[in-house]
Amino acid sequence: MKLNVKKLIGLLVFLLMALVLSAANLDELRWVPKNREALSKLIDENKNKGNYVVFDWDYTSIYQDTQENLFRYQIDNLKFEMTPAAFSKAIRKDIPLDNFDKEYSNVKGQPINITKIANDLDKRYTFLYNNYIKNKKMSLEKIKATEEFKDFRGKLAFLYEAIGGSFSHDIAYPWVLYLFDNMTVEEVQKLAKEANDFGIGNKLGKYVLESSDKLTGEAGKVKYEYKSGLRTQPETANLFHEFEKNGIKVYIVSASLEDIVKVFASDKSYGYNLSPDSVYGMRLEMNGNKYRAEYKNGYPQTQTKGKVEVINKYLKSKHGGKDPILVAGDSIGDANMLSEYKGTKILLLMKRKGKLDDLAKDPRALIQIRSEQTGLFVPEN
Repeated sequence: MKLNVKKLIGLLVFLLMALVLSAANLDELRWVPKNREALSKLIDENKNKGNYVVFDWDYTSIYQDTQENLFRYQIDNLKFEMTPAAFSKAIRKDIPLDNFDKEYSNVKGQPINITKIANDLDKRYTFLYNNYIKNKKMSLEKIKATEEFKDFRGKLAFLYEAIGGSFSHDIAYPWVLYLFDNMTVEEVQKLAKEANDFGIGNKLGKYVLESSDKLTGEAGKVKYEYKSGLRTQPETANLFHEFEKNGIKVYIVSASLEDIVKVFASDKSYGYNLSPDSVYGMRLEMNGNKYRAEYKNGYPQTQTKGKVEVINKYLKSKHGGKDPILVAGDSIGDANMLSEYKGTKILLLMKRKGKLDDLAKDPRALIQIRSEQTGLFVPEN
């Protein structure tokens, strides 16, 4: 039989193209090369078999924290719908009466507790409510120039840090969500979009907030340093797209409010393009379409062991009882889901200094670090 060279070459080209198109096509971008290679191999070996992967959101799928960014944006713009009585109840909810840890003393080194700082915040919020939040007697610009606003902003931001640094996660994580009391889902998601865009446009860095020198109140003056800025991660977005394109479902399990993570994960302006039903996060009880300052009864808190509960209860059943083939996280809040499943083939650690050091020794771990200055992936570890 006479060999048709042109046909043979054409067939080889076709087969080569088919092979290339069928293989995972992760963009090179700024991945550590061995991480990109391992992830591509994972996709190729597990595609179209009913598999799934689980990612944390804050500091894992994005750089920095969307919930904390939103919290301080909410304060700065006085986006509240609570009466003073409802606010007073929400900020005290489930908080022990003990003094905060020593790190969260006032500038004179005197101890603070929830009673002292909440009494101050009650007075400041009542002033802000009567003059701006409810009645708009003053412009936002003018109200922000008042000592009442300065004290409110400094102390409410500080209170979140003090609760998280002094008490357990199951108290601290839901607390910040209670400030959405009486807001609709649409209002909070609109606010989340505004805050995301502000954070992405803001520089990465640190800044200090102080409460008033004049209205020191019962707690005294407080001062604390906070992080600014948010960044999307093109590498993570591309990885999501490749998983989904190859029949591997991507889920987010986050300790932030579920409805605000849905905005970031599904709004096409951010590039992740996940379906909203892929996101699991903290949930609140509702009055119709309005949030209540009460955690959702019977639903796990989506942090630490609660992340495992969500995976076991809501995700595994959708995939024939399979373990996730990859779990991604960055901190102790993700450690349980990172270490739980024997069937997990890769632990993708978005490594931060001093966090998950033990899990980094796991042979399944891929370590990817990011620049604190830019939020960009660093292509070598």
